[in-house]
Amino acid sequence: MEQLSILIVDDDKTTTSILNHMLNPYADVIITAPDGIEGLARFKEYTPDIILSDINMPRMDGLEMVEEIRKIDENVKIAIFTDFENRDILLKAIELGVNQFLSKPFASKSFSKTIQQLYTEVVERRRSNREIQRQQNILNAINKMSHNFLQQTNWTEALQKEMQNLKDASNMSSIFIYQNDEKENSLSAQKLLYINDNPEARSKKHIHYRKHYFMRWKNQLEKNLPVNGSREDYDKSKKKLLDLFKINSLLILPIFVQNKWWGFLGIGDEQKQILESSNVEMLGTAASIIGAAINNRNILKSLEMSSAVSEHTMDGVLITDKDNKIVHVNDAFTSITGYPSSSVIGKDPKILKSGQHDLHFYQKIWNQLSINGYWQGEITNRKKNGEIYIEWLTINAIKDTQGEVENFIGIFSDVTHQRKDAHEQAYLATHDPLTGLSNRLLFNDRLEHAIDHAARFKKCISLIFCDLDNFKPINDTFGHHAGDEILKNVADSLKDILRKEDTICRFGGDEFVILVEELESFEYLNNILQRINMLSDKPYIIEDNHISIGMSIGASIYPDDGRDAKTLIKAADSAMYRAKNNGKSCIEYSQTDINQYCLTTADTDPAAILYNI
Repeated sequence: MEQLSILIVDDDKTTTSILNHMLNPYADVIITAPDGIEGLARFKEYTPDIILSDINMPRMDGLEMVEEIRKIDENVKIAIFTDFENRDILLKAIELGVNQFLSKPFASKSFSKTIQQLYTEVVERRRSNREIQRQQNILNAINKMSHNFLQQTNWTEALQKEMQNLKDASNMSSIFIYQNDEKENSLSAQKLLYINDNPEARSKKHIHYRKHYFMRWKNQLEKNLPVNGSREDYDKSKKKLLDLFKINSLLILPIFVQNKWWGFLGIGDEQKQILESSNVEMLGTAASIIGAAINNRNILKSLEMSSAVSEHTMDGVLITDKDNKIVHVNDAFTSITGYPSSSVIGKDPKILKSGQHDLHFYQKIWNQLSINGYWQGEITNRKKNGEIYIEWLTINAIKDTQGEVENFIGIFSDVTHQRKDAHEQAYLATHDPLTGLSNRLLFNDRLEHAIDHAARFKKCISLIFCDLDNFKPINDTFGHHAGDEILKNVADSLKDILRKEDTICRFGGDEFVILVEELESFEYLNNILQRINMLSDKPYIIEDNHISIGMSIGASIYPDDGRDAKTLIKAADSAMYRAKNNGKSCIEYSQTDINQYCLTTADTDPAAILYNI
């Protein structure tokens, strides 16, 4: 289990001690502070992964500390201790970027659930950041390799250094190149290069595909297909090679020269980490560069290698002349930007400008190109359809033997999806993508909190189950697009009826569930139900079709119909099905005798409220 560092900020030593014990499975480092000022100082010193803080503390309270921390780090996970009673404090905490809320005393089950969620988010962000960094490192190493091979009359002079860089960028422990014997139909290959971090590792000077039982690999590589796996994926003969090389995972990439299989590039690691497909494709570009370099001993006189590589890479490639006019783009360029080669050849790359960078930004790029011969960084550009995207771009200046620039080569990848804000990722994980309403995960969490709050302060809450009547015929008659539009319109109508603090959930299919908190009267709840029921009288216009929908509604009330989430949900669901059986488009409460509800009093005539009499 990956360990984290957690900062606890609380002036209550008993709370701090309890939290230390409860957090032990998740953290290898636990830092404590008695107030906001000390907490802020500890944050700056240790940069913890998660912060747990009380609100009311001497000198600087928890929210003031959070506000200062968010100025430094927008992504660190923060949970606040609150009694959920003061809504202004909750709204302020959410506005400041608090991720979770915990209530004292800490219930073991809900506390573990909250911490586990924070832990998972931190670990996933770490993994994602590591993978993004690995991809950027590989791309950087490949670009430098391409640049250096282009500058070398004999590519082998740069091979050792570039392969070391590629191994380090991939975060792998071993890299090697084997060249097939030149004889026709030869079944052997000889070692050209071998680098291994493990001093106990050995290598083979020669590999005989048949004698060493590598014919399956040979057949796969001849078809220009990679071999990628860990120890468990290989048979006994392959494991002998892994044992010799002291590795537990292995990627083998074929090297082709003039459409003929020349040999292979291998990269392995002591860990059983199998490289992701995106990294395999990028490393495949490195194998293509090696193949092109072998085929072009005097690369400085030609851009053939760059063109060949660009057609094999998942990254966009554009080549300009010395006047910065585009002379070549690859298919990935078109796929990413939307511009076909016919519409960009002869034009300046500034057609991609998004307008989000000033003149100073571009001047810095040209200054570095002039001084160092390359530039690398993140840039925001615009696709042909107007969509803004973020790319990781490397530009190399290609010079002739006299040192004059002949061309510029730009290699870039679209990293927009990897830069999405963590809040958006959290939103997608907790909301229905069609309607934008809460999904079951978020709804269940809010229901548990609502029940805890209601129990603590002796409040009533209600669950409302709404199921659209005869929804399937709408899909069958007008199509699923019309059905989706109906669901979105119903969701918008429910938002107009309910308060912002109420939770509306698309529970699944054509079923919606509503959580109404802080119920003060039966009349208020019934008014909501009547307004929801009136949606049955409202036709929706979808592509010029007037479509009416019915809605069967069932309601349960805490604590009369249940004191836990499962019971309340079951009660509301049963009431909804009773509404369907009673003719649909009507309202049913879980209890048939509504006088039994705690919200009704001697002064209240629930029947009069229910039937508007």
